[in-house]
Amino acid sequence: MGIVERRERLRIQVRSDIVKTAKDIAREDGWTAVSIRKIADVIEYSPPILYEYFESKDKLLEAIRMEGFDYLQTEFVKIKGHFSNPQKQLVEVAQTIWHFAVENPEVFQVMFNLEGAYCDSKKAYGNAMSIKDNPVWEMIAGLRPKSGDLVTKTYYEWWCLTFGFISITMTTQPRYAFPQAEPVYMEGIRRFIRSIM
Repeated sequence: MGIVERRERLRIQVRSDIVKTAKDIAREDGWTAVSIRKIADVIEYSPPILYEYFESKDKLLEAIRMEGFDYLQTEFVKIKGHFSNPQKQLVEVAQTIWHFAVENPEVFQVMFNLEGAYCDSKKAYGNAMSIKDNPVWEMIAGLRPKSGDLVTKTYYEWWCLTFGFISITMTTQPRYAFPQAEPVYMEGIRRFIRSIM
């Protein structure tokens, strides 16, 4: 391996360490406890080195937000390829979003500016909400063919229902109450799917 490849590998590793450490601190102490200086202390680098990777905490949060939406998008594509029935696809998508939020609360918080994880960038929302090559939009279109505007409106409602329900649950309910909230969420999802058929 040459010097250039080694440097690039080190750069990727350090960037990954920064992101992982930020999420670890947030999981333990909340996003208000996360700072470039604290991350630098944990991974034993000087703050100026971290600023070479992320020029601010906002840029770091933007990267984490993008990571969350990219992960979900990949899962949605897999679901669309695995199941042919749009109803089943949407139920699977809803469960995937729920489990992702429960297992990665610190990432979900950044995705939706919850619990002190405020990120100013709206880029990830634009990408995730775009209907071009969007598997969830296509799933909804499978239930409402020949009605593009109505599909787009329904897709927006889907966003409000899924991400809104989980965001409200995460900010208003103690963590131990999440298992009781999941069936309520899934019943709402099933009612919504029935309403658009």
